[in-house]
Amino acid sequence: MKKRYLLLFAVCVALCLSPAAFAQTAPAKTHHVVFAVTSGDEADWKMTLGNIRNLISGLKPDTTEVEVVAYSQGLNLVKLTSTLASEIAALQTQNVRFVACQNSMRMQHVEEKDLLAGVKPVPSGIIEVVTKQEQGWAYIKGGR
Repeated sequence: MKKRYLLLFAVCVALCLSPAAFAQTAPAKTHHVVFAVTSGDEADWKMTLGNIRNLISGLKPDTTEVEVVAYSQGLNLVKLTSTLASEIAALQTQNVRFVACQNSMRMQHVEEKDLLAGVKPVPSGIIEVVTKQEQGWAYIKGGR
């Protein structure tokens, strides 16, 4: 009988001291990614938005913070006339922020009222990208 108790005690001690007993769930990481969209080609926009969706789903359960910087001809992506307005709105609900370059807006005579809901202007698209990179954000060129 003593041997049984001793064996049971040894098994309990072994289980309590196993690495699994001390394992803690690591806190979810937050990824920061900035996409630059400069193309006026809808195929490039679709590719970029698809890459963003894949990025977010592929990194789950981690949090992914994404910013899309639209400048040059890429500004058309975030205008009210954009053919991808519904896809942009859906991504905005997933922690994806869309910003528009004010330099490009000025050159193309686009006003803030001409942008999709939730799109915020930034003084310069290229400076926004550089600043994000300096803050440790990963950079991805949108499109082909």
